[in-house]
Amino acid sequence: MHKSFDDNLVLRGLDLAVDRGSTMVILGSSGSGKSVLVSMLVGLLTPDRGEVLVDGADVARFETQEEWRPIWLRTGFLFQGSALFDSMTVGDNIAFPLRQHTDLDEAAVRERVARVLSWIDLEGIEEKMPSELSGGMQKRVGLARTIALEPEIVIYDEPTTGLDPLTSDTIGELILRLQKERGVTSIVVTHDVRCAFLVANRVAMLDEGKVLVEGSLDEIKDSPVPKLRAFLYG
Repeated sequence: MHKSFDDNLVLRGLDLAVDRGSTMVILGSSGSGKSVLVSMLVGLLTPDRGEVLVDGADVARFETQEEWRPIWLRTGFLFQGSALFDSMTVGDNIAFPLRQHTDLDEAAVRERVARVLSWIDLEGIEEKMPSELSGGMQKRVGLARTIALEPEIVIYDEPTTGLDPLTSDTIGELILRLQKERGVTSIVVTHDVRCAFLVANRVAMLDEGKVLVEGSLDEIKDSPVPKLRAFLYG
């Protein structure tokens, strides 16, 4: 893929594949193209040149919401700041996509909400407001809303930003569980090396709009590439 904004070349021939059911961690310093890449994956931006293939369909050529809708319903997105609606209860936050995109009755919606809250070990907090929750709990509720529609693909944008190491590990363990228990394909954009080492099957490091290094976790850990070693080990 290639993408520029005026004279700023952001993506310069980025080429990357993610296997079904695997977790791909995308690393890179600020300005390497991570945010632009993620925006391409969900249709917020389109490439100047190149393809974005999901099961063989080039979503970069989609022009209408009707074309995107089947992909969106299969894809969950965990925002960096959780993006919970602060005027809604936890239960209503998680129920929002269910009410918008399914024909489930209210009893079934409440049952699904209770189930995903139980899955993230936060049973019984449906009536709490987001402001009553810690940052880590908000992140977990954001993840519960993300998986409420039972997506096949989940994209995580800096899922551990602002969290302490123990809470970050909890989020990482939930990402692992989604992959192992539900076969979810995960794309994790992060600068958190600890999280990357916990969840990754494969890692790609972006640099100047291209994939600098891509490989298994063991290959990445042992890579001799100076920029990657500096990023991982300081």
